Amino acid sequence: MAVIAAHVGSLSVAGEPSEFLEAEAVPASDFTGTEFRIADPALRRLSPGGPVFVEVSPSGDGDSWTLAEAFVDPLFGDVYLASAPGPSALVRVSGYALPVHPLALVRSVSLTVTNDVVELQVMGDGYKRRSVSLRDFSGELTGLALSELEVAALADGTPLLIEVGKAAGGQVFRAWVKVPELAHKLTPGALYEHTVKFLGFAFQSQDGAVFAWGYGTP
Repeated sequence: MAVIAAHVGSLSVAGEPSEFLEAEAVPASDFTGTEFRIADPALRRLSPGGPVFVEVSPSGDGDSWTLAEAFVDPLFGDVYLASAPGPSALVRVSGYALPVHPLALVRSVSLTVTNDVVELQVMGDGYKRRSVSLRDFSGELTGLALSELEVAALADGTPLLIEVGKAAGGQVFRAWVKVPELAHKLTPGALYEHTVKFLGFAFQSQDGAVFAWGYGTP
């Protein structure tokens, strides 16, 4: 979607997950032996509700494959193997990808990330002990929506993957959010400009890792 004057980028939202099988993963830019990335950019947003399998062909011939212990970043498709498979190894991934659809032009976006310090009470302990809690985030973006119907779909209260980016190929912000509040106003150009306030929503992947948002290359 082309960005017009006074708008810094575009907002997209994820659609229904689509299964993919045996997608090639290539060495990442910071490769040290265990870091790979799904080659197809369209498959790098993974559904948190679907299983993910990573397979390795250690010899690199592609004839024999074994399941590998690995973590796959569901926001950007990065693959981290538990051990280096060797310099000639091939890696492939199967899972469920989330396609995204353009929803709005974005004029401004803000993000707030907080860590609360909580007090730990221990019976019989005369000292106060404190610990940092889980990190929360919230934000707000303002932009021109493509249609009233699509904006209304944001407010149903279900977790939603959003993607905010500038030019094609540039870095993007991806986050799982819930949208408790929507507002709009009529601009001088007779277009409805919407403000979307969102709260972070964290998913737990099948290997126990928790993720909510990230900023990086698509």
